[in-house]
Amino acid sequence: ARDYDDITQEFVNAAIGDYQARLCAENPMPDHAQETALLNTSWAKAVQTTGVNLVRTPQLAKLITNRGSQVCGELKGKLRPLVEVMFNFHSSQTKSAIKKNRALAEELKEGANFAFKVCWSPRRGFLKAPIIQKVINTMWFANKNDEGIKQHSWFKPFPLSALALVLTAASIECCVDEWTTGTCMDIPFTVHDYCGGYESHLKCLQDFDEAMKEFGVFKSICAQIYEDGQ
Repeated sequence: ARDYDDITQEFVNAAIGDYQARLCAENPMPDHAQETALLNTSWAKAVQTTGVNLVRTPQLAKLITNRGSQVCGELKGKLRPLVEVMFNFHSSQTKSAIKKNRALAEELKEGANFAFKVCWSPRRGFLKAPIIQKVINTMWFANKNDEGIKQHSWFKPFPLSALALVLTAASIECCVDEWTTGTCMDIPFTVHDYCGGYESHLKCLQDFDEAMKEFGVFKSICAQIYEDGQ
């Protein structure tokens, strides 16, 4: 956006902020039609916010949607070192360390154990694993310019879609996958490879919400995530 004049930069920054927040809150892995719909809404919001009505060129549109597509890569980048430290993987080439890492990765992936505060039998504390709040804070609430604070209306309570994203491809599951050989191997994130995993986690969260709706459990968890993120 720096290649444009001040008015255009202001408009594009407003559109990007809204687009990224909507993307995380509504549909982090959109297809082309969904991406276009998100862009249309964010463009209109930027017009309303800035009072500027720019001609939507393909270059400006791409600038906005490209920033949105970087969300997954940014999230994975922030989470990768946390997975190693918080789950106690060991960066060692010894046979014993490799064996332990492989077993740990398998145990964490079994039934999404990584999402539980206590992930060994008996499991308890679904969505209370410390790493979940840690990466959410790092990604969306680290400073006043992050979406969770600037675009707080989208993150209060913390959105189900963003939580599914944290659990899946761009984040915890993908980073645990990198340890399944026993040594950390970079696994590039692609929507093609992990979209199914995202949809699976999303459905799991929706089912959990529905099953516990009478008690307001999921709503309470998401509200607490937001409060702890501020």
